[in-house]
Amino acid sequence: MVKEDILIDYDEEEDLLALSFASQKVKFSFYIELPNGDFIINYGFDGRIVGLEFSNASSFFPKIKDINIDKAKAKINVKYGRGWAQIFYCIIAENIQQNIQGIIPVPYNREMILEK
Repeated sequence: MVKEDILIDYDEEEDLLALSFASQKVKFSFYIELPNGDFIINYGFDGRIVGLEFSNASSFFPKIKDINIDKAKAKINVKYGRGWAQIFYCIIAENIQQNIQGIIPVPYNREMILEK
């Protein structure tokens, strides 16, 4: 497995957090609405998941405003199954005691994404 750099971007004014593979470009995005905020899954030209965006990020991650994003590191790992994907993400920062991490299960259809 190739280890790729993950870009982290947090816009405090818009309260938007984005995690993405540095070497990948977005072809298609899938928007998911949730009661405490929405998130977007970004797909690359090969149909694979290449990033996540969280709107209203501080409702998902209350400590996000305490992190120095320029010094933070992130990991994304995606497991694919028949009709689903499971996205594991983790943000590691020196000034917080516990990493910000989670798992998001999502429907996944690579053929549909490649058709877009």
